[in-house]
Amino acid sequence: MADKHAIDTVGAELHAFLIQLGKKPDCVSHKTAHYVEHILHLLSADDEETLLHFYGIFGHRQETLKSLADERKISMEELAAQIAKHLRQLAITPEWQMVKNLIHPQ
Repeated sequence: MADKHAIDTVGAELHAFLIQLGKKPDCVSHKTAHYVEHILHLLSADDEETLLHFYGIFGHRQETLKSLADERKISMEELAAQIAKHLRQLAITPEWQMVKNLIHPQ
């Protein structure tokens, strides 16, 4: 049985992109990075902050799942499920679809 908290195929591409963006902030143009910031604003401020720190993007220090879960006083499994849910929510937006086309032109 698959882990119900795992990032599914819907959110996987966004997840991989955010990992890359955290490791190499210059991997995309300033314009594309700006669009990604706006996509993250679709989440609540707390949820956006979680993703910013989990991926270490846009000047935020990367934090482990454990440290973020401890800070929020929830289990790592609960936080992983929340992150997967947020990625799914964002991955289906027209905004992300547009950014995907900028990253991987057809």
